Amino acid sequence: MSGFFDQVIERRGTGAIKWDLCSRLYGSDEVLPFWVADMDFPVPGPVLRALTERVEHPVFGYTMARSGVQEAVISRMQHLYGWDIKAGDIQFMAGVVPSMAAAIRSCSSPGDGVICMTPVYPPFYSIVKEEGRTLLENPLLCSDEGEYSIDYDHLEKLASQAAILLLCSPHNPVGRVWSRDELLKVAEICSRYNLTVVSDEIHGEIVFPGKEQIPFATLHNDAASRTITCIAASKTFNVAGLATSVVIGTNPQVFNRYKHELPGISGHANLFGLTALEAAFTSCDSWLEDLLVYLDENRRLVKDFFASLKGGVISANLPEATFLSWLDCSGLGMNDGELQEFFAQKARVGLNAGTSFGPGGAGHMRLNFGCPRALLNEGLERIASAI
Repeated sequence: MSGFFDQVIERRGTGAIKWDLCSRLYGSDEVLPFWVADMDFPVPGPVLRALTERVEHPVFGYTMARSGVQEAVISRMQHLYGWDIKAGDIQFMAGVVPSMAAAIRSCSSPGDGVICMTPVYPPFYSIVKEEGRTLLENPLLCSDEGEYSIDYDHLEKLASQAAILLLCSPHNPVGRVWSRDELLKVAEICSRYNLTVVSDEIHGEIVFPGKEQIPFATLHNDAASRTITCIAASKTFNVAGLATSVVIGTNPQVFNRYKHELPGISGHANLFGLTALEAAFTSCDSWLEDLLVYLDENRRLVKDFFASLKGGVISANLPEATFLSWLDCSGLGMNDGELQEFFAQKARVGLNAGTSFGPGGAGHMRLNFGCPRALLNEGLERIASAI
């Protein structure tokens, strides 16, 4: 099915943030975008057919999640992880970021500490500050080989000052899939200091061979009782524009507080997002299998390409999950401003600046390889020529 993912689809002029903001962000329409985390692939056929069928009904009023949508989530969690949840454990929201904001508001008070493992997805920082909480940064450890791990000693020091841990699992931007042992160590600290865990698991289905995604809430009963899990079909099935997420909480006391915060944060569910989610979770496994094969080849292409460049001035990690490569560009000898100018103006490719991910991001750039290989190759060649 590689031919399906090889299709180059013109997205300019469709309001696509990834493409139509290039001129404003990077100074030129000629820049090839590899930044914002959506993919340049068509959605799965079952999703497109379900949306088309729903569009043919001419009324688009306020919409609730039908039992079929709830059952799709329940069945998928059981199928993927052996995780038994029920309808009352599910809340549909208009995206993972507002889902996390509601969790912070419901499980802490203004001024409370919220821990983030850095570098991390930029909205982690903004929602903590916008909700009036205190950001506590727990930098990931990075080996000389560019491999990332959790600093448990530092995490424990922060835990005594915190109410919440925001966990990014799998981690964006470094692409780690946390092992069971790693998560259990985190869970032990969270239990000791009575932290609520808000776990962003939006990339949980884009995991490459040899690694296993383990939802934090499935570790044991104590972890389940203190965890609010945020997932979505958006990254996996490329429907981010439909702004629909799923929040799962199996502790009624915690989850009822969460739902109490929603009237001021979340509107009605997006009917097209719910339609797409149900189709994606029930009818698209073969598409996903093919996608993962294609993305696996792309991630290896990126790593091997930079490894082959003379001088080794840029090195790419081999992410265990996501469709995002984390590039160490320190070998170019540029400061971060020069680095961003180099990629945008000289290489004519749009990447995410590592500094936007906070501490640990200096000297890095993030590259989205969720695109047809022809576009990826062109972007890589542009970088090589600029070097």
